[in-house]
Amino acid sequence: METAAYYYMPLFKPGAIVQLGSSRETVSHVVVRRGGLMVHLVGRDVPVHPDTLWLEPSAFQLSRVPE
Repeated sequence: METAAYYYMPLFKPGAIVQLGSSRETVSHVVVRRGGLMVHLVGRDVPVHPDTLWLEPSAFQLSRVPE
C-alpha cells in the first residue's frame, strides 16, 4: 500500500487545552462566522482569534482508508 498523505492543523474543540502567551487556557466553544473563526475560552468574556493560540496540531489523512 502506498504511503498516505497527511495534513496537520490545530483542532480547536471544547475542552482542548491551549496556550495563550504564557498561560494555559481551556476552550469553551468555537464560533464560525462570515468574518472567520473565533475561539471562546473558559472564564473569559471576549473571544480570541485562533492565530494568538498555540495547540499541538492534529493529523488528518488526505486519502480514503478502507474500513
